[in-house]
Amino acid sequence: MPGADQHDGLISQADAGQLLAPLGDYDHLVLAVSGGSDSVALMVLAADWIKACAKAPKIPKISVLTVDHGLRADAAGEAAQVGGWARALGFEHETLTWHGAKPASGVQAAAREARYALMSDWCLANRAAAIVTAHTADDQAETVLMRLARGSGVDGLAGMLSETGSPWPVLRPLLGVTRAQLRSVLMACGQDWIDDPSNDDEGFERIRVRKALAELAPLGLNAQSIALSARRLARARHALELGAAALLREVFVGHEAGFGEVDLHRFQAAPEELQLRVLQRLVWQFGDHGAPRMAALERVADWIAGAPEGRGRARTVSGCRIVRRRHQLIVGREAGRIEPVPVALKGGKEGLETVWDRRFKVIVHGAKASDELSIAPFCAVSAPQNHKFDQKFSQMPAFVRDGLPVLLDHGELHSVPHLGISGVNMNPRLSVDVSFMTH
Repeated sequence: MPGADQHDGLISQADAGQLLAPLGDYDHLVLAVSGGSDSVALMVLAADWIKACAKAPKIPKISVLTVDHGLRADAAGEAAQVGGWARALGFEHETLTWHGAKPASGVQAAAREARYALMSDWCLANRAAAIVTAHTADDQAETVLMRLARGSGVDGLAGMLSETGSPWPVLRPLLGVTRAQLRSVLMACGQDWIDDPSNDDEGFERIRVRKALAELAPLGLNAQSIALSARRLARARHALELGAAALLREVFVGHEAGFGEVDLHRFQAAPEELQLRVLQRLVWQFGDHGAPRMAALERVADWIAGAPEGRGRARTVSGCRIVRRRHQLIVGREAGRIEPVPVALKGGKEGLETVWDRRFKVIVHGAKASDELSIAPFCAVSAPQNHKFDQKFSQMPAFVRDGLPVLLDHGELHSVPHLGISGVNMNPRLSVDVSFMTH
């Protein structure tokens, strides 16, 4: 990894070129610059890198974004100052503002969520491929210690990834560099930065951890050593993810109706860590798309293994229903977590369409803009009595049927495509395509 073994020496032009080389794969990037030393140094290094790449066949366009969270009176002026520095370095700059009420607690987490949401929306509107942040080895060490305090496993202790993809691609090219190195870059070129007073507020966990790290440094427990451990754990995480993907392919069969079956014998023959990772993927796929807590996954794994506390034939984790049968697990969406209010279809390339419950893409061909079509879950709709389901779905668990999409025409049943059910007054002009979306 470029820059991974740097210590506190000055970053050379060659070092910077290696660190930022992955950015050359993109057409348009956004630098997230708050005005602090780390992000301003990222901006300076990026400007130098662009100049050094002047003769390269492809150079990305780089824009600079600053978010005014509205939490301090000086924030707007500081954002304007960053804009001046950015333009002096040859970059376009824009300030994004977080409007609305601010939470009384958890301010840093809420601000971070708002910041990434604002920047992601800007990227979408301006066709920027990724956000580049200035997270350093110091940030990585702080993150690892905070997660260690929560009992995190391999994934958590591997720290921040150099690349992540949610809610928008984020690149972190400076994880192998210390804050001291970046400040040396700024001092060498006479570039100012802004010190945020909240960086001294011990009311925030990260600041307390940062100060504790300084006290642990004489023992050799410093940013570089912790970041090195994180990189090695990231390597282990990658290997485990490959193993989990292979196990998932071996034991899992998905169905077009949005549920799946797991071969219980093969699943239980695998190492426990791989079992947990497969469960995590299944919960993400069929549940609420939130990351389930490891403790919750461990309880489900114990239940599957037949631990005493695991009585009963079903469990629910983050909106994913898991039913244990003799030789298999059935996994799918918990119908009770689905919004019962019908979702209207809108105009698309092929007709009226929508993505429903983040699981199914529904396209209605032959529909007109004036048609009042919507989708609701089967459990919220009155279906014809004594209907005989298509044979291929006759063994479908009831909770899966309850979570299937139903097409409504002016609020009345048109059809349940997966079950072969049609309404009494079904409009023959309409044909429905429903596809399950994998994540």
